Amino acid sequence: MTRGTPAIRWQTLLSWAIALGLLAFLLAQVSLRTLVDLFLHVNLAGVLIGVLLYMGTNVVRSLRVVWICDRPFSDTWPLLVPTLASSFGNNVLPARAGEPIFVWAAHERLRLSWGTSSAVMVIMRVFDTMLVAFIFVSAALITGAAESSPVLGVISLLLGIAVVGTALLPWLGQYLVRILVAVTRLSRRPKIIEFVEQEGELAADAFTQLRAPRIYAGVVFTSLVIWVMLFLWIFILVRSIGVNVTLGQSILGSTFGILSKAVPFSSIGGWGAHEVGWTAGFMLLGFPSSLAISSGFAVNTLIIITSAVCGLPGWVTLTSDQRRRRAARLPVPSPEER
Repeated sequence: MTRGTPAIRWQTLLSWAIALGLLAFLLAQVSLRTLVDLFLHVNLAGVLIGVLLYMGTNVVRSLRVVWICDRPFSDTWPLLVPTLASSFGNNVLPARAGEPIFVWAAHERLRLSWGTSSAVMVIMRVFDTMLVAFIFVSAALITGAAESSPVLGVISLLLGIAVVGTALLPWLGQYLVRILVAVTRLSRRPKIIEFVEQEGELAADAFTQLRAPRIYAGVVFTSLVIWVMLFLWIFILVRSIGVNVTLGQSILGSTFGILSKAVPFSSIGGWGAHEVGWTAGFMLLGFPSSLAISSGFAVNTLIIITSAVCGLPGWVTLTSDQRRRRAARLPVPSPEER
């Protein structure tokens, strides 16, 4: 057992304790009956429509990978299973820990190098963040929320700046990587420096390839379709639990929950960070705290159930494939050894 193991365990326990504390605090603000009523009166037709939208977004996600890698469209289907599995992991595990599933699956199923798979994953996350911010800013301007609320106005301005900076990454990426490498060298840890230099170079090369107008436009378009469908899915789920919101309110409030899941913050089975962000977002819109908290728990529970139903079989399939590959690589014992 290494010396670092106890420290890691204590950090994990501490982060789980913080997550449990926040969950307990939020749940203490609402009655159990309120939560139960939301689930008892859920519109199952709306949930079913949401499942279809969720499946559609994962098909487009697979297509986006094909577009980034400039591969044949037929490669979309081999990527669907790992995409669903990765989405399930992201919805259940903290800090988007389902991403390694995609990196491994892209390496195994498309024969991409580990560096290329990692770079593709980084590109998708960057464009996801850009399109979430773009849709949020658009909703804030269209609904007038950016003008009526100083806080939402400042957030919209910051996210608007982030959208512009992210859109220019194919041309600025190599300079940002150099800055990241320079900062990493201050740590004076050779292994970390070497890793950042190697992976940063691959990421910069991947972003440079996006300068091709056809590829760049395809990635932006597929990312936009993905997030329009996801925001529509969330809106349908919110309405399905009986909460009367407009599409604009749903987008503005849920964005905080979406972005909070990308923060390196522990959650318990997918609950925790999302509820904190969701509650903050809807309270900024003027919703009562009890409604903001209860709707966050209810919607996130439906999201987790949907991603589990669609993605857990894919996860099982991938792990089974991995076990078979490992077994196939094991040496066959000689008759004497038997």
